Amino acid sequence: MLTVTRARGFTLTEALVALAILAAGLAGSAALLLQTVRLERESGSRRAALRIATSMAEQLRAVRRPDGRAVLAITGVEPATACADHLPSCEAERAAERLRASWTQEAAFALPQGAAVRVGVPDQFVPEYLISIEWPAVGGGTEQLQLPVTT
Repeated sequence: MLTVTRARGFTLTEALVALAILAAGLAGSAALLLQTVRLERESGSRRAALRIATSMAEQLRAVRRPDGRAVLAITGVEPATACADHLPSCEAERAAERLRASWTQEAAFALPQGAAVRVGVPDQFVPEYLISIEWPAVGGGTEQLQLPVTT
């Protein structure tokens, strides 16, 4: 009596189904990897902005005018204009101008292109500042960090 044995292995249909499942898994892994890279870049930008802002806050606390007012040169005002009302404050204003220049340069190096850094002074008679950093987000739009500083 003759017995017919079936050959072992996969049919073409089974192989195509397995390949489709594998391709779907790889596509999902690739999408997850791209999302992880994007989130890591955003996290890196946030960490850099926070590091820069806290460094600036510490440096701002060290620069003080003798009359107790806020240093205005940190906002971009010319030091000569900022200290015109109180000449002993000119050295603090010049130091604030140098601080602003180095801070802007550091931010341009550490943050994505198109980042903007600013220091606001709500009231020039009170040494309080608002550090603002904005940078373009990876997926579009902008991210922002604001840090109020009281000296």
